[in-house]
Amino acid sequence: MRNALLGISSLVMLAQSAAAADLTILVTNITEPTGEVRWVLFDSAEHYKADDSALLAVRNRVDGDSMKVTVHDLPAGRYAIKLFHDANNNGELDSNMLGIPTEGYGFSNNAGRFGPPSFEDAAVTVDEDLQIEIRVR
Repeated sequence: MRNALLGISSLVMLAQSAAAADLTILVTNITEPTGEVRWVLFDSAEHYKADDSALLAVRNRVDGDSMKVTVHDLPAGRYAIKLFHDANNNGELDSNMLGIPTEGYGFSNNAGRFGPPSFEDAAVTVDEDLQIEIRVR
């Protein structure tokens, strides 16, 4: 009986971990109605820090001072987003001679006041439908 209960509880935990939700990202404070917002979604600190192997990479055309994008059926977990406003469509986050960005950028949780935040600071937990706002700086 005990083994049967363990088996059932394992199936319940598996079903819960496989639950999917929608993550809606509201990007605000876009200063120029030109170019694209390029953003990447990471599901681990290792990939986030290395800035590779993003779970999702998306480009959205800018047509106002804000935009809303929804990622559907995202498995429950912790995720962090990095984005930048590629106003001149050159595919890069432009910066000045000191390395300070000259195009807008942002992170989930609006983290990283003084440099890029860690995954933990930027991560949001998605276990049900969720909307977050990322304010472009």
